[in-house]
Amino acid sequence: MSILVALAVGYLVGAKTGGKDLDELTRSLKALCETDEFADVVTAARAQAATTLRELAAVVDGQHGLPDTGGDLVARVRHLVGHD
Repeated sequence: MSILVALAVGYLVGAKTGGKDLDELTRSLKALCETDEFADVVTAARAQAATTLRELAAVVDGQHGLPDTGGDLVARVRHLVGHD
């Protein structure tokens, strides 16, 4: 129900402004995406995601030296991130 309300409010606000604000937001987002800082953030996020996926693959393969948790993947990941 809250999604429908949010959509209705968004539609009404968008209809009131005539799309002018939406065009400004679009231009601002495009300008943001073209900055070097944004590219650096994307590169860092990709590197972090790749490292995390490699570590998770090692956990699944049993190559990480984690304690035997009886095949419980969630317990292994919790141990890996220090939440055990």
